[in-house]
Amino acid sequence: MKDLPFGLPPAHSRKWHNRRWWDQLGYLRVRSLANPKWPRDMPWLIRWLRRERSIALPADQDLYDEAIAAAQNYARTPQRSPEAERAWDRLLEPVDELLTRRQSRHLAATDEARTERNAPGS
Repeated sequence: MKDLPFGLPPAHSRKWHNRRWWDQLGYLRVRSLANPKWPRDMPWLIRWLRRERSIALPADQDLYDEAIAAAQNYARTPQRSPEAERAWDRLLEPVDELLTRRQSRHLAATDEARTERNAPGS
């Protein structure tokens, strides 16, 4: 299974107590998708990804489409085959790219807020 993307807090980090409300995909990735004991409920995951896609930024919708297609492919893959883990990693690739983009936007917004707060005349 692929490692978590750089900058994403580990599953048991205290940062998730607040972050899970604004980064539900990240929370899902670290708590469920990275957990080998998670039952990998593809119908539920596909519905969840479609719902998230409907409210995603237009620039991110292509990655949601890739994740949905990969989840559908994973669902058709025999689960005890060596191909199953490769198919799972292919599902995680667009999810991880979405999370990398989200983290970059979050850091940029944080830096911008800090700069505005420290600007002269604030």
